[in-house]
Amino acid sequence: MIYNRLDVYPVPKDKAPRYINEPWLIDTSILEAGTGSREPEAQKDNIRVYIPLDINKKAILRRLDRLIARYDEANEENEADFLEDVSMLISQIEIYDQIWYVRHMPSEGEHSEEASDLVREFVERLEEISDGGAEIFPFEIIEELKREYLANE
Repeated sequence: MIYNRLDVYPVPKDKAPRYINEPWLIDTSILEAGTGSREPEAQKDNIRVYIPLDINKKAILRRLDRLIARYDEANEENEADFLEDVSMLISQIEIYDQIWYVRHMPSEGEHSEEASDLVREFVERLEEISDGGAEIFPFEIIEELKREYLANE
């Protein structure tokens, strides 16, 4: 039984991908280990693979909804893990923003309209997380996102 289909083409036939060498976007254990390196691991049995990740508004919000459903509420016991997982999504938002910014090159502002729209919905969902006694998350992230992406509203 084959679970993983390998695409033998380095670039998919239908669209050109963006290569982003930030393995911690899908493997947070890299950050936990304190390496954060973009270089392949120096293990003689190491095989570096590139796994496609679709970054769009619907996908990012779907991932956030999944995290919220998994953690249910922000409390002292889970806030560090919850924050780490949401921070990974914020990294995806930053990539989304950079690509849309370059595509449109707005004359004003530092962020794309698409990213601001995404962040607006992202923040709304963060604000709905039940507070089970968490001290930092999601409060600081909400304020940081508002300050960075929504300050002019």
